[in-house]
Amino acid sequence: MVPLPETEQKVTAIMDDQPVMVFRDVVKIYPLPAGDVTALDRVSFQVDRGEFISVMGPSGSGKSTLLNLMGCLDTPTAGDIYISGTRIGDMSDEELTNIRRDRIGFTFQHFNLFPLLNVIENVTFSLMLRAGKDVGTKRAKEVLRSVQLEEHLYTHTPTELSGGQQQRVAIARALINDPDILLCDEPTGNLDSKTGTGIMELMTELNRKGTTIIMVTHDQNIASYSNRTIRISDGRIVA
Repeated sequence: MVPLPETEQKVTAIMDDQPVMVFRDVVKIYPLPAGDVTALDRVSFQVDRGEFISVMGPSGSGKSTLLNLMGCLDTPTAGDIYISGTRIGDMSDEELTNIRRDRIGFTFQHFNLFPLLNVIENVTFSLMLRAGKDVGTKRAKEVLRSVQLEEHLYTHTPTELSGGQQQRVAIARALINDPDILLCDEPTGNLDSKTGTGIMELMTELNRKGTTIIMVTHDQNIASYSNRTIRISDGRIVA
């Protein structure tokens, strides 16, 4: 594993040869009245730039906890997590928000699009939050073309789109800030097999062009699109 120096708690410049993510002996414990639950137990792995990784494991294995930590939605009880060389353990809520906004793209099984906004508005929403004002549509149209969504759909709202089209919009929204990592939580879980295959072919093409992808899935057929699989059981990596 590439050694990483301690870094200042801020978003820093990215080195091309630097891993985009490192987990080092990460532990996550949830205190409960009936006794502490260890969701992750000394998990270590590294994600290099340009990888396409699937994460698999049975229900209750720790996949959701792992995803939350990878997405900086939570912090570890012990151990270290680095995102593009930045250690997240001691970050403030504002700093974690910034790293999620600037370094990580998210897609979800249920799409999580805003029903009253059209396609362009959904895709540019995070940019508007960042700029504090309306933003141009040029970048949105670029990423929508990259996910192969037809231009005549750009003014439609999510309810006027199919499931596959909605997922393409969700992927475009995740790519709008050119993130270091695209995190996907069961990206085909709400899609029929033919539409799901189209989404996976799209993700394979995005990865071929350089996007680093980490995908949580329970489906071995979907996992086969990735280049490496991390298997987790009882909070530990088993393969």
